[in-house]
Amino acid sequence: MLASQPKLLTNSFLKFAKQASHILHIQTEKDYEYALNLVEYLIGGAEDSEKDPINDLITIISNSIREYESKQDNIVKFDEFSEKMEPGISMLRHLIDQYQLKMSDFKEEIGSKPLVSMILHGKRSLTKDHIANLSKRFQVSPALFF
Repeated sequence: MLASQPKLLTNSFLKFAKQASHILHIQTEKDYEYALNLVEYLIGGAEDSEKDPINDLITIISNSIREYESKQDNIVKFDEFSEKMEPGISMLRHLIDQYQLKMSDFKEEIGSKPLVSMILHGKRSLTKDHIANLSKRFQVSPALFF
C-alpha cells in the first residue's frame, strides 16, 4: 500500500498541474486576471485556519501571481515608485487608482481638492482624522497608512 501512495499522489498532482498550468505558470494578462479573481474567490471561502487546504492553494497561486508581477515592467516601476513614497501617500494613490477616484472624491474624508493635492505631492501629511476617515470608508486597517 505504501508503494502505491506516492504514485497515486504524483498522478493526482500531475492532473491538477495540467488543469491549472495557466495559473501555476502565468504567461498572459488573461491568465493573470484569472488568477487574481480565483484567489479572491478562494479567500472568500477559506477558513481562517492553517489546516484548511484551500489556504495552501491560495499560497501556490499567490506565488505564481508574485512571479508574474515581478516580470512586468509597469508593476515593477510602480512598486519602486511606491517604495520611495511615504506609506500614507502611497496608500492614498493606490485607493485613487483602484477606485478610479478624483481628488474631489475625498471631500468628506480629507477636505478640499487643494488639500488632497498638497498631501499627494508631499507638502502636507495625512492627519489621524484623515486616516481614520479613509480607513472607515474603504474598510481597511489604519496601519496601511503607516
